[in-house]
Amino acid sequence: MRSTSDLVHEMQDEARSAWLVAIAVGFENDTKFVFSTARFPLEELNALTREGGSPIGLLRFDNEVSGVQGSYRPFAEYADQPWVEGYLAGLLDNTGEIVAMGKSGRVTPPGPAY
Repeated sequence: MRSTSDLVHEMQDEARSAWLVAIAVGFENDTKFVFSTARFPLEELNALTREGGSPIGLLRFDNEVSGVQGSYRPFAEYADQPWVEGYLAGLLDNTGEIVAMGKSGRVTPPGPAY
């Protein structure tokens, strides 16, 4: 597994050409996010991994004329896992809530777990 610093750099590189990018951090019953808009993304990611979270991949959001379009990419460490595509695609079902968190600086989604 690469370092959390490497993962944050990957997110920041992706964010150069995106409206918003988030690292999806999976827990057994929850998903939390570290956003490219965070003031201290490395510290946030380190805190989540200390709590037992696993950084799974990137969610990318682009603000298009037709609305916000989301896409995902698993980190290389999870790319061969059979469940990862469904997991990340399922997160995009909640694009509006995730984008709202990213713009407000929240890490934890409101309401039920994703």
